[in-house]
Amino acid sequence: MNETKLDLLNYYVLERIRNMSGFPQFLGMARELLPELVRLRRQIHQNPELGFEEHRTARLVAETLRELNIEVTEGIAKTGVVGLLKGQEDGRVVALRADMDALPLEEKTGLPFASRNQGVMHACGHDAHTAMLLGAAMLLSQVRDRLPGRVKFIFQPCEESPPGGAQGMIQEGVLDKPKVGGIFGLHVNPLMPAGTIGLKEGTVMAAADMFKLVIKGKGGHGATPHHTVDSIVVAAHVIQALQTIPSRYVDPVKPVVLSIGTIHGGTKSNIIAGEVKLSGTVRTLDPSLRERIPELMEKMIKGVSSAFGAECSFEYERGFPPVVNHSQMVELVRRAAAKIVGSKRCFPIKQPSMGGEDFAYYVQRVPGAFFHLGVAKKEGPNYPWHHPQFDIAEEALPVGAAILAQIAVDFLRRQGLNEESN
Repeated sequence: MNETKLDLLNYYVLERIRNMSGFPQFLGMARELLPELVRLRRQIHQNPELGFEEHRTARLVAETLRELNIEVTEGIAKTGVVGLLKGQEDGRVVALRADMDALPLEEKTGLPFASRNQGVMHACGHDAHTAMLLGAAMLLSQVRDRLPGRVKFIFQPCEESPPGGAQGMIQEGVLDKPKVGGIFGLHVNPLMPAGTIGLKEGTVMAAADMFKLVIKGKGGHGATPHHTVDSIVVAAHVIQALQTIPSRYVDPVKPVVLSIGTIHGGTKSNIIAGEVKLSGTVRTLDPSLRERIPELMEKMIKGVSSAFGAECSFEYERGFPPVVNHSQMVELVRRAAAKIVGSKRCFPIKQPSMGGEDFAYYVQRVPGAFFHLGVAKKEGPNYPWHHPQFDIAEEALPVGAAILAQIAVDFLRRQGLNEESN
C-alpha cells in the first residue's frame, strides 16, 4: 500500500473519530478500502500457491502488515505469517485467522485475473480470506490508540491438505507469547447472499479423515479373464460394498459421508490389471461413529477381496477433528456482525457442514468461533467450493473485513455478551 492510499485511509478514519464517540463505524471505513481489497484479492487469486508453498502470498502479507506498522513474524510452520498489533495497553489478546493456500485444480472461470499457475486455483476463497484479514488489519491499525489489548493476525499455510498448517502454527507458539484469549475465523459461502452471515453454536464442521486402499489380484490377457483375478472388478465391488456402510450399518440420523476420490489401475485396454489403488475421505460428526468406521471398512474390504481371491492393504488416517464453536464466542460474533450488517442479515446455520477445517485445532485450545460470510453473486451462476469456475461477489470483501475488526474490538472491550447490539 503506497503513502497516498495510507493518507486517504487516515483521513477517513480521523474524520469519523472526530465526529463520533467510541469506535468508528468499520463498514463505512471498509467500503472506502474496496478498491484496495479487490486489488489484493485479485493479486493473490492470480498467483495461487499450494500448501506450504505460499511464499509469494506470505511476502505480500508481510509487506502489507509492515506498511501498517504492525509487528511481523514470518516463516512460522514453513510459510505462515503472524502480525501483532499492540493497543494502548497489554490487556487481552484476540486472534483473527485466515488461510492462504490454493487447490490443485485447473481454473476455468475465464476471468481477466484468472490463475497464472497451471493446475493451481483459489477455488475455495482463501484469496478472499487473506484479503479480508489484511483489510481488518488496516482498519484496526488506525484505531490502535483505542484498543485495550492486542490483536494477532494469523495467516496460515496449508489448510486444504491434512495434516494442515494449524497444528504446526500452534506447535510453534502462535497461540502463546502473548497468550491468545479467543480466536475467530470466517469462510466465504457461495450459497449465501453476499454480505450475509451464517452462525452456529456447537459442531459446525465435520471430522475429515482419509484412507488409502490397494487391491492386488492377478493380471493377464483381456481375452482370458478366467486365468486372472481382475483387480478392477474387485475394486468395483469394494466401492459398492463400502457405500452400504452409511446406508446399512449406521443409524440413519447420524450423518456420515464415505467418498472415493481417486482410483488408478490398468495400463492398456486388453490387459487385465493386477493392481488397483484407491483413496478417499470419510466425514463424521459423532466421535463414537468416527472410531467405528475404520473397523467396518476394513472388514468389508477384506471380505469382498477374499471372496474374489484378491489381496488387499488398507490404511486409515485421522484428519481434522470437528470444528466445535464456543457458544459465548458465537454470540459475540452475532452481535458484532449485527453492528455491521444488521441482525436481519445474520442467519443461524441449522445443520453442520460435512466439510472439514483445521480451524478445529485452534478452538480445541482456546475459545473461538468459525462463521460463514455470504459471497453469492446477484447475477449467477454461483458455483460451489472446489469447482473450476468458483468465484465470489467482491462487494462482500469490506463486510468481512469490517466484521473481523468489530469482533476484535468487542472481544478486547469485553462487549457483545451482555449488551444489545446497535
